[in-house]
Amino acid sequence: MTRISFTVDSISFSSGLSTLKAVPNRHMKRLTYLLIYLLLISCGQNEQNQKDSMKESNKIFAKKLIEQEFLKYADSSTIDNLAAKLKDSFDIYDDNNFKITHIDAEELAEFSFDFFMPNLNKILSKRLFNLSVKKANSDDISYDIVINQDTIQLYSQSELDNNLFWDIAPRNFFKKVNELLKVKNINEQFYLLYGGNDLHVLLLTDNQFSIISEYYKDDEKNKPYKP
Repeated sequence: MTRISFTVDSISFSSGLSTLKAVPNRHMKRLTYLLIYLLLISCGQNEQNQKDSMKESNKIFAKKLIEQEFLKYADSSTIDNLAAKLKDSFDIYDDNNFKITHIDAEELAEFSFDFFMPNLNKILSKRLFNLSVKKANSDDISYDIVINQDTIQLYSQSELDNNLFWDIAPRNFFKKVNELLKVKNINEQFYLLYGGNDLHVLLLTDNQFSIISEYYKDDEKNKPYKP
């Protein structure tokens, strides 16, 4: 055990001792202030250690992601900046990496595909792939959509009645998109991130998904999930 000894106006104190001599009030005040000061220093050191540990963790996981070609489709003019942000704060949320985009489950469930399809196709065009999405017909009681000539049900009447459609619609949509990506031998799949109006998607390889999941192993909110 590290022992710290000091003297305040003839009062001796040593860490590890369980006894303290009776002292005048003025001396006790000084001793209290000193103890508080030492406690604040200790807290500050712990906080700095945590920050240093987080920075080191960010660098390690960023290096792993970069080695797994996380920035493969980023424009050459942005790669250095994206890599720096990855290493500094594990920033995987920059649109310039062509891996992530905002969807909004409400817009998707209400067939407002124009809200997110342009940005989604910007990402996919980097993979020489394109999505075409529309409602199967104008019938309000139909929940079928057409994705690249394949028809799927976005959600059922029962799921709508039970307020499950915001969750189900993105899952069904991106399950189908992932099937189409596999057919084209694209080695990435879409993973959902967050939900509701904050719903995003990340396009990841298996290894990239594993690295991000490991980084957020104790933080389920920020961990991407399969549709």
